[in-house]
Amino acid sequence: MRSTGKFVALVANLLLLGALVAQPVMVAAQVVVIDPDNDAVPTTALAGAPANTVSCFDYYTFGSVQAKLSSSVGSTVSGTAITFSGQLVNGNPYPIVDGALYVKIFKTRGTTNDGNGPDVVDQFFVKGDIVIPAKSSAPISFQWRVPSYAQSGDYQLATFVTASRKFNLLGLSFTDDVVGNTVPFKVNGEQQGAVRFDKAGVTIENDAYHFASFPPREDGQKPVTLTAKVRNTTDAAQSATVSWVVYQWDAQLRENAVQEESKQVTVPADSSSDVTITVTDSKYPVYLVVGTLKWKDTQSVIGARFVREGVDRTRINFPGVISFPLNAGQENTLFSCLHNSGESPVVTGGKLELALTDASGNLIHQYTYSGDVTGAMMGVAEKFIPQKDYDYFVLDARLYQGDQFIDEAHLVYDCQTIDPSLCKPHVEPTFLDSITGSIRNIAVIVIGVIILIVVLWIYRRISRKPVNTTQLPPM
Repeated sequence: MRSTGKFVALVANLLLLGALVAQPVMVAAQVVVIDPDNDAVPTTALAGAPANTVSCFDYYTFGSVQAKLSSSVGSTVSGTAITFSGQLVNGNPYPIVDGALYVKIFKTRGTTNDGNGPDVVDQFFVKGDIVIPAKSSAPISFQWRVPSYAQSGDYQLATFVTASRKFNLLGLSFTDDVVGNTVPFKVNGEQQGAVRFDKAGVTIENDAYHFASFPPREDGQKPVTLTAKVRNTTDAAQSATVSWVVYQWDAQLRENAVQEESKQVTVPADSSSDVTITVTDSKYPVYLVVGTLKWKDTQSVIGARFVREGVDRTRINFPGVISFPLNAGQENTLFSCLHNSGESPVVTGGKLELALTDASGNLIHQYTYSGDVTGAMMGVAEKFIPQKDYDYFVLDARLYQGDQFIDEAHLVYDCQTIDPSLCKPHVEPTFLDSITGSIRNIAVIVIGVIILIVVLWIYRRISRKPVNTTQLPPM
């Protein structure tokens, strides 16, 4: 089956949503923008941008990488593997480095739209360290094994692409509705019942949670309790394992995890039981609570997000250069996007340091922005002209909020991994260069020997100088 570009019609309104999904409320200093194609998805734009900033979207485009995949079969049976293959297509004028493909496997919950989307039966990283040249593509192929206890129904592979496992290029991995390209397929299974999370039965602080809505706002300091309903549709009592991981922002990086716990749950036949987790961490503005239920060889996954009131934290969103390689005498641009992931429209005292260095660590160019960081996505950029050719360089970005270090990014641009045809020819030394180099080396050695001889001669002259003594008269 050919992949479908489900998100394409939403690209315009999702450009800002990619960074601002965490912000559930508009404030007076911001302008509400309603996309004409989907007036249910508001985005925000700051009325006045800080000095020395640019539009992030002049350099970064959400959805600029496409996962054009197809499945080996349109229908399969439980207990077998299905293969997905195709191309990751980069529409940017610059290469994508340190990319990653992340996928979710959805199972439809029926035609009723209750604001919760499909069930998630699996999610995982397919591949990391992906490099895609500018305006080019990279092949990808992988398998997903359908669980033996999988139920019959309509399924879907949903794709997400990130850079550095931080920056969203396709889809938002912390949602079940803002996805990249999808591939539908059917499963025929023998299992009639299952044990799974009931997405319609999730609450945060006793309020119903909707997975396809803006995250709820919770107290900035108090513990926050999430309750989920585990439903057993079999004709016998069943036991399952529920594992919780609480992340700040999203689950792409293991280092984002701030809390973990696991428990066994037993659910009576054709009934349900509640499981809970209480989030105590309060240092970050946005949390993602991921619950994974394992029963037999199946999984059921939920990811619920909430925002803490009054907590701000700035965030880098995709640094880069507008072209590769760097050519001597040709203008290039070093840029980065950034924003506040909390609720405040402006955070003062921000500082973002951008630096390009060569293979030896020598500085090529650097730029530092100091000033306000807005809740709406903003950008900083500086043009520069390299004095030399560089087919290998490193981009480091470091973000500060006041004196506190907040975030960083480290991107390696190497022609050997991006496109070997872009590598600059390395000039081999000529015979004359070799002779000149040899003469220079010999001269250094001769001068060193002469200096050593002079030092030894002076030392011997001093050591041979007679010592004056005084003869005492006899007593």
